[in-house]
Amino acid sequence: MDEYDNPDIKAIAVPKSRLSRLSKLGGLAGRVAGNMLVDGSKEWVMGRKPSMKDLLISEKNLRHLADKLATMRGAAMKAGQLLSMDAGSLVPEELAIILDRLRNDAVIMPSVQLIEVLERNWGEEWADHFQRFSFSPVAAASIGQVHRALSQDHREMAIKIQYPGVKESIDSDLDNVFGLLKMSGLIPKELDITPLVDEARIQLKLEADYLQEGRFIEQYSQNMSQFKRRDELLLPDYHRDLSTEEILCMSFLKGQPLEKLVYASDDERDRVMTLMLELFFAEFLKFHCVQTDPNLANFLYNIDSKQLVLLDFGATRQFSSEFVTDYYAALAAVNEDRQQLSDALQRLGFFHTETEQSNLEVILDIFILATEPMRYVGKYDFSASDLAQRIRDKGMSISSKPDAWHTPPPDVLFLHRKMAGLYLIATKLKARVDVAQVIKQYM
Repeated sequence: MDEYDNPDIKAIAVPKSRLSRLSKLGGLAGRVAGNMLVDGSKEWVMGRKPSMKDLLISEKNLRHLADKLATMRGAAMKAGQLLSMDAGSLVPEELAIILDRLRNDAVIMPSVQLIEVLERNWGEEWADHFQRFSFSPVAAASIGQVHRALSQDHREMAIKIQYPGVKESIDSDLDNVFGLLKMSGLIPKELDITPLVDEARIQLKLEADYLQEGRFIEQYSQNMSQFKRRDELLLPDYHRDLSTEEILCMSFLKGQPLEKLVYASDDERDRVMTLMLELFFAEFLKFHCVQTDPNLANFLYNIDSKQLVLLDFGATRQFSSEFVTDYYAALAAVNEDRQQLSDALQRLGFFHTETEQSNLEVILDIFILATEPMRYVGKYDFSASDLAQRIRDKGMSISSKPDAWHTPPPDVLFLHRKMAGLYLIATKLKARVDVAQVIKQYM
C-alpha cells in the first residue's frame, strides 16, 4: 500500500453533516457580501455607480463560489456543474464560465477519511483483498474519487470511492445552492427551475448508488454488442464481488486524456469524433439509453489500439419510446414544415400552449440552429463555427420576456446536455464530421 505521493494533489476533508455543509454556504454568503461592500466603496470613490448585479458577479465573488462548491463536493458541486451545462444561456456569462471549471476541478479527501469509507464498506481487514492499492487517486470528481488497485486474484481495478455524506446531503445541498443562486438574482426570477431541481435529486441519488451504476455498465455493454463499431470502443468490466453502494469496482482501462487527441492527425480526430456522434445517435435512437454526462474526463483515448475508452456510467438515462418517437419527429420536421416542428416540440414540452407566437418562433429558430450540424451537407467544421454564440444571442433576444421563460422536461434537458457537450468536444478537438451522414443511418 502506498500513501499520497503527489505533492500537487490538494486533499481537503469533505464536510459530512448538513450543518457543516450549510455553514460553508453561509460563510460564502458572508464573504460575497463583504466583497460587494468593499468593491462598491471603491467604485463610489472613483465616481462610478455600479449596479448590485455587477458587484455580485465580480470575478472575485464567482471564483469564491466555484472554489466553495469544489470543496463541498457532492450535490453542491454537481448543482454548479448542471447549471453550467443546462442553463448556460440563462445565467450571466461570467457565472457560466466560472461554473464550467467545476467539470474539471475537484479536491480529494485525506487518507484518514478515505480509510474510514473503506473500513465501513469492507471491514478493518479491507487491505487483504489487494496485492496493491494506491492511496493517490487517479481522478477526482463531484461524488467520488478513483483509485487504482491490483486484487489478490490479479485483476487490475479502477475503484471509485464515494465521498462520505454525499448521499445524505443531496436534498439539503440542492435546496441551499439553488436557493442561494435564485435569491441572489443570478438565475432569472421568471425561470421556474423546480423541474430541473427535482430531476437533479432523482439523478444524483441514482449516481450516488454505485450498485446501480454497476447495473448500467452491464446494460450498456449489452447494448454495445449490437453497435456496429463496437470494436473501436473499450468498456470496463463490472466487478460485483467487491462493489457496494459506496464503492464501485471496475477493470482499469489505460488511455490518455481525450483532449490530447488535438495533437493527432486531422483524419484521426475526425474519425474519433465521428465515432462519438455515431455512438450518441445509436444510444438515443436505437437503444433509448444514453450516458448523458459529456464531461471530457469521462473518456480516454487508447493510442495503441486506437480505441475510445468509456469510463463513467452513473448518468446513464433510459428514455421512453414515446419521447424518442416525438424527438425523431422534431428532427425529421426541421427541413420540412415549421408547423410540424412546432407540434413535435410542444409534445416534448419545449414551450407552454399559451406562449406568444413571436416567442414561439424564436424557440423554433433556436432548435433549427442547434440542428445545423445535422443539416449541413459535407463535413461540418466545429472549430470554425460560431453556432454556440448564435444560439446564445437568439436566446437572449427573449430573455427579458417572462412569457418565454419555461424549463423543458428533464428528458429534454439531459439529452441536450449530452448534445451540447459533444458539440463542445468536437470544437476542442477541431474535428470535422459529416453529421448528416452519421444520423442518416438512424433516420
